[in-house]
Amino acid sequence: MRSSGTMLIIGADDDVKPRLDLGEKIRELCEALLQDESVIDARNRVERFLQNPEATRGYAALANMGESLHQKQSAGEEISEEEADTFENLRREVLGDRAVQDFAEARNVLQEIEGMVSAYVGRTLELGRVPAESDFASQSGGSCGTGCGCH
Repeated sequence: MRSSGTMLIIGADDDVKPRLDLGEKIRELCEALLQDESVIDARNRVERFLQNPEATRGYAALANMGESLHQKQSAGEEISEEEADTFENLRREVLGDRAVQDFAEARNVLQEIEGMVSAYVGRTLELGRVPAESDFASQSGGSCGTGCGCH
């Protein structure tokens, strides 16, 4: 929808092509994504992680410590060996948790799907046609990205 409240319509010539409600096609794509088994599985794994307080606390602690150390390093401060060891021990502990592993894998799946959709839309707008797999091979060394199934 545009801010004026009108539907975004594409189709250059009403006599040649019927006008297309782009919003409806986007909704159809979203429906298809929600019915995809890999999306359903990934969303379920993310949800299980979010319902696991121990796993989410550990993951948040790791993210916070990592961000803190990054800020310290960016400010030109040295990270002590003790801080590095503490972070590494926490990282091993948190990433060793099966719930966190499942979450990370699920998040990667969803990000790959999002990237694939974005890449196809971007190339379509750039090329003015639906891209073929070969259109991506020349751009990124052989595929349109991870998770697309073309490599």
